[in-house]
Parts: sequence; structure tokens; C-alpha cells
Amino acid sequence: MSYIAESVEMDKALEGILQYRYALMYMTDGIVFKNTAEIGNIEWDDCIEARFFDEERELHVYEDDGCLRAVEARKTSDDDCLIKKYELRKRYFGANKCLRVCEHLDYDKDGQAFVALTRLVGIE
Repeated sequence: MSYIAESVEMDKALEGILQYRYALMYMTDGIVFKNTAEIGNIEWDDCIEARFFDEERELHVYEDDGCLRAVEARKTSDDDCLIKKYELRKRYFGANKCLRVCEHLDYDKDGQAFVALTRLVGIE
């Protein structure tokens, strides 16, 4: 497999978000998408879902039964990883920028490929 995904304690996850380069946060009043160093104070009570990411790993924070949970996915190799690019609106990181997404593939018992994990990896 080309990745490892594991649960992270929320306290530990929140302490380490500045280690990631980018932040994509879905808040009750809109979307925050910028460099993590620029996000400032986060109102976690207003956070629906968040993704903090760089080339090597992504921290996914989400709501589950009224509590925030976190999972970190880390790249282990470039094998079986399909990179896709999605054009961003100009208000996110300026003109002509794309969000890079890695779809980590796995295979079923018949050898058929499927997307096992989708991980945000960068802006270009």
C-alpha cells in the first residue's frame, strides 16, 4: 500500500496543525483555504470539517457524533498513486492555481483497482 492512515488524538492533532503547509476548512459561515501559517485563531465550535496537508501527509479533522475526530494519512511510496489537478477559483491562492489530489489505489481479490484513499497534496 502507498499510504498509512491512523487515528490521532484531537489534542495532539490540534497542536501539530502548523506543521502542515495548507489548510482547507469548512466552517459554518464559509470556507477557509490558505497557507496554514495564515489561518490565525480557529473557532473549532464552528468547524464542520478540515484538512491540513502537504506533499507527504494530510490531517483530516471531522465531526462524528458531536465530537471532532482526526485521522492522519501519510504517503509511504509513489506506487499506485494517481495525481489529479483541479483548477481553483482566483480568490484561493491567486490566478491559474490548481489543487493537487492523490488517489491512492488498492486492488480487490480479482485484481480490480479501486480508490482506497483520497489525499490532498498541494497547490501548483
